[in-house]
Amino acid sequence: MDLQVLLKKGLGEIRFGCTPEVVRAILGEPEEVEELENPIDGAVESIVWNYPDAGLNFFFDAANGEPSLSTIESDNLETVVFNSKVFNISRDKIISLMNENGYTDLDEDDETWGEHRVTFDDAQIDFYFDDQELTLVSWSYYKI
Repeated sequence: MDLQVLLKKGLGEIRFGCTPEVVRAILGEPEEVEELENPIDGAVESIVWNYPDAGLNFFFDAANGEPSLSTIESDNLETVVFNSKVFNISRDKIISLMNENGYTDLDEDDETWGEHRVTFDDAQIDFYFDDQELTLVSWSYYKI
């Protein structure tokens, strides 16, 4: 599978807005499926398909009827952003890489669970670090 992150578009052939059936046709059945419910009314808001062997998770927005892909997460070491394997480069180099490609809306924070998050809001991508080591990349596309 092509692990080239396509900002605001998807991953390889898998595009944001597609149905779970499209992901199934490319990757097969997910190993795990989770339903994330609204804590107030119990309605299913998101469906998460986990492919741990591939290091990929797919989040489908289910709040408005037919589930559609809204977020992808990867901890696969082969994940590529702008022709760079991001798990092989430092936080500072990731920031430089994003800046060199026109993404400068940077936000950083330490999460309650201990990881450091580097977000580029203009690219809708998050990089999570544990002791300077990249642990997860998460990217999305939300229509406004």
